[in-house]
Amino acid sequence: MTTIGTLTRLGEWLRELSLSGPGGNAAAWGIVLALTALPALGLLWRGRCKWDWLLLLAAAEILAGLFYLVNPTLLTAEYGAGPIIALAAAGSVGASLLAWTVLRALKNILGAEKPGRTMDRLLRWSSWAWAWLAVLAQGAGVWQVIRKTAEANTALDAGALMPTNLTLVVLAVMDLIPTLLCCQVLRWSGRLGLRMESDPFGEETVALAESLGVRCAQVAAWSVGVCVAGNLLQFFLLPVLHSARFNVSFPFASVLLAAVLGLLCRYFRRAKAVSDDNGTII
Repeated sequence: MTTIGTLTRLGEWLRELSLSGPGGNAAAWGIVLALTALPALGLLWRGRCKWDWLLLLAAAEILAGLFYLVNPTLLTAEYGAGPIIALAAAGSVGASLLAWTVLRALKNILGAEKPGRTMDRLLRWSSWAWAWLAVLAQGAGVWQVIRKTAEANTALDAGALMPTNLTLVVLAVMDLIPTLLCCQVLRWSGRLGLRMESDPFGEETVALAESLGVRCAQVAAWSVGVCVAGNLLQFFLLPVLHSARFNVSFPFASVLLAAVLGLLCRYFRRAKAVSDDNGTII
């Protein structure tokens, strides 16, 4: 909301500057054009890419957003529409720039000279980022639930709500486990990719793949088991709880990722056998 407020005030200031006279109007247009040209800095990145047209789209969105922030009545007759226009402009520009960044990075990743090492780094850092964001989101979510529970039970003191709050924290941690397991599967995948870089059909690579296959089966079991355990915990503690949420959910991402990696790992033994046979024939 701070960014939206800043953009709204920027539009109001540019409008005042534009209405101050010819000089102010020229200065306002100069500022608008300078801000519009900011996405062009992405063209300084090494090499051209077919996705660079997204930078032009972002520049057009900045120009349109600033223009309508200065002249909101040209877009809508609603009073005080500045924050809505700022939100729409910021979202559009942000989406275009993010798309350019992701597609540009994907092009570089797919063209890497050492794909195994690149995959290891990509999956390792992605797993850490995913885990960190999941922890932040889960922490914010459980805090909101605890706060709402306290507001709905104002007649009770903190001691009476303690069992409920502790249970909510435990359930939040349990809900987080499948996501953290997904992150661990990503790290395992990176290690396997790094091993394949040096010796794709070596005995150590095959042994690592078989070990990961077993671990993936355990990840799938833990992911579905956590959901069952969370509902059972609430069921047994129901007499002392002032807030309960029973979910019949399926940890799709963690189970699917573990299953796919587990199946892929099974092929390494077969691939090694084919490689050994070819080596014998040669």
